[in-house]
Amino acid sequence: MDINLMAENLKKLREEHSLTQESLAEALSVPVLAVYMWEAGRLALEYKALQRIAEFFETSVEKIIGEDPAALKAPESDKISFHCKICGGELIYDYVDCTCRCANCGNKWAIAELYPKYDHVISTIRKASEILSEKATLAAADEAKLLFKQAIAECSKNNDALAAELIKICKEGQATAKQLEIYCRGKYFFSHRSYKSALVELEKVRGFRDADEIIKRCRRQG
Repeated sequence: MDINLMAENLKKLREEHSLTQESLAEALSVPVLAVYMWEAGRLALEYKALQRIAEFFETSVEKIIGEDPAALKAPESDKISFHCKICGGELIYDYVDCTCRCANCGNKWAIAELYPKYDHVISTIRKASEILSEKATLAAADEAKLLFKQAIAECSKNNDALAAELIKICKEGQATAKQLEIYCRGKYFFSHRSYKSALVELEKVRGFRDADEIIKRCRRQG
């Protein structure tokens, strides 16, 4: 794909329709900076963006890029990137919130919008994370562990950077679920005045929730 030819064609189309860069950006729901960089030949248009622009101007993708359709690359939605598509800055992923944000320009996207095939996995991770943050029971720990296990199984079907990152998040979540399990046992012993048993368990999860405070109370009782 000739990025300079694409830039020229896009600018020509915009001017033929008497549109400013600002008005085109608004119509496409993208930052003005993106349109500027496309027309300056500093940023290649992604396949999805090309399709949207072609539909907007009622033309063809090949006319915009000036190439034969057979030469088109596969949709970028299956390609994983940890850099902003607008400015190239580092993307910060929030898997609980299901979004990613550019550390440089601040643009934010739903991860599922960028990588649709991970929508279900990310939703599973989010549900497991919410269970761990909202509940403090053995049942919650077991449910969260199961959800993380399911997410890992789905991610294992793919061999890319995002799958590896999601698996890492799931393993961290499983470790947190294990901490919750131990914490719940410690609290159970504490509530039944088995302070020595409570100490044995809670010492394993120092710093987790109010474990340190309960440890102090156990020692005072002991």
